[in-house]
Amino acid sequence: MFVGFKLRRSRHAMAHGAAAVALLWTVPAFAQQAAAPAQPSDSAMVNLVRLLIEQGVLTPEKGKALMDQAQAEAVQARAALAQVPAAPVQQAAAELPPPPAGTVRVPYVPETVRNQIKEGLRQEVLAQAKAEGWAAPGKAAPDWVDNIRIHGDLRFRSASSFYAKDNSPDYIDVSEFNAMGPIDLTRQLAPRINTTRDKRNNMEIRARIGLEATVANRFTLGFQLATGENAGPISTNATLGGGFRKRDLWLQNAYVKGELVPGVTAMVGRFDNPLRTTDLMFDPDLALDGLYGEANLARIVGEDGFTLAVRGGAFPVMFEDTDYPSTSSEKRNWRDRYLFSGQVELAKKFGNGVEAHLAGAYHNFTYLRGHVSAPCDIYSVENVECSTDALRPLFATKGNTLMFLRRFDTTANPNPNDPRQPQYLGLKFAYRVLDLSGSVSVPISDRVVARLTGNYLYNFGFNPKGICAEGADGAPLNNVVLSDPANNPLQGACDVTNPARFVGGNQGYGGYFSIGDPNLFSVNPRRAQRGAWAVNLAYKYLESDAVPDSFTDSDFHLGGTNARGFVIGGAWAPYDGIAIGARWLSANQIVDAPLAIDVLHLDLGVAF
Repeated sequence: MFVGFKLRRSRHAMAHGAAAVALLWTVPAFAQQAAAPAQPSDSAMVNLVRLLIEQGVLTPEKGKALMDQAQAEAVQARAALAQVPAAPVQQAAAELPPPPAGTVRVPYVPETVRNQIKEGLRQEVLAQAKAEGWAAPGKAAPDWVDNIRIHGDLRFRSASSFYAKDNSPDYIDVSEFNAMGPIDLTRQLAPRINTTRDKRNNMEIRARIGLEATVANRFTLGFQLATGENAGPISTNATLGGGFRKRDLWLQNAYVKGELVPGVTAMVGRFDNPLRTTDLMFDPDLALDGLYGEANLARIVGEDGFTLAVRGGAFPVMFEDTDYPSTSSEKRNWRDRYLFSGQVELAKKFGNGVEAHLAGAYHNFTYLRGHVSAPCDIYSVENVECSTDALRPLFATKGNTLMFLRRFDTTANPNPNDPRQPQYLGLKFAYRVLDLSGSVSVPISDRVVARLTGNYLYNFGFNPKGICAEGADGAPLNNVVLSDPANNPLQGACDVTNPARFVGGNQGYGGYFSIGDPNLFSVNPRRAQRGAWAVNLAYKYLESDAVPDSFTDSDFHLGGTNARGFVIGGAWAPYDGIAIGARWLSANQIVDAPLAIDVLHLDLGVAF
């Protein structure tokens, strides 16, 4: 018995029962076919179930279960029909019009049966896919793909630098001086940095691509490549132009990090600075080499919402040259230069979302300080290496107090009138820096946070009372004030009579305020959503010898120390992962000759 499509809605219940009876009539046929070779059946239901069994979608047991359920529904349908007068049923059947020529009658399958067939088919396909490894629920790729995360960003910048007209033109380019040296100031002109000519709209890019992979479910293997003008430690910007030359790509990061036990983390290789501090101490792009460890004592004891972390690391700055002096058979044994850092941090996250951090660190830069050499005979041998030439600073910028490294053996001079004095420059002081920082973050809304940060630095390696311990040969060359520059321009701080006054300092402090989306505080839109915004304000004061000038912020005062001033900037994300921003950085020197530099940055950042 089949029900036509033109049956009126009012007769649907009777038709449903009649169809169920029709299904019941097919059960003996199915049972007979299960024991005999498969033969075509007049029942569409039997043929459908048989086809699903042959295709492996249904097992014979599931097919029989479907037919048993259909039989039970048919029994219920017959009981219902027994209570309906025969006349209405016959009348309903009589009212059905004869089907038009070519009409195909489709058997009615109860909804419960259809749902069971659908679910059975889905489960069979998923089970086969999972067993064969070509797919799994909610996945479209093998498991190893989930262990790898790739991220990258590109920043396009228009950078302009503006110099005060009364700036001193006599600031020495320390790195270039030592690279070209030794330089004899009695015969050669020392290289100088630009301090008077504005540079407008220099176009720069910073491109970075990184990869992280999970190993053994507890370790992270990370790599990052980045652009850079040179191998220096603090900037990954690359200036465009230069005849359309290709840009260099450097290995910025390569590390392994893992949580050895809950709350104890270790990292080796080259990695982003893991210590809590500000750009008053280290440039944001600075990566450290070496070993690092951290123990979160609060997590170890199971305290949630509270942090008591102890951090420390040994970061090699430079390993000794095993072949120094290269021109002598008697080699010097210099100690390796290291940065040893330790830090303790207290942090608390309150129930209203307010978060507070307080950190204290101690950074010991070993063997950065220069020393005056033993008397060096530069007269008998060309290109001689003096005993302390290897103590030249690495990637020096400007601000730190400098000294000459060489003392000459004048007794070996065959010509007393020979004024030669080829020199290298070194750092006058050691750097053992106390670094105190703190911050408070207050959520304003889901995507707006206000953050106030402070940082104070103090260098215990600064020793102004000992500036003349090595005599006039080791006197400070800069950060001094002459008492009579017109009549005595060569006045030194270690002169026996009427010495120049040394005015260098060893402290630094800064205050930073930001409001908006924290993902845009550094114009890095990797996690920024469309419409996000941020505004930043800062004041910075960094005396000449508070920190080594090789590693400070490369943008403020165009790098180095001996600078004070403010920063104001903002950013906005017009789309997810894209941000535009601007910053104005204005800085003057604290002591020494005039040097005022203002910097304007217009940035476009794209990240994924």
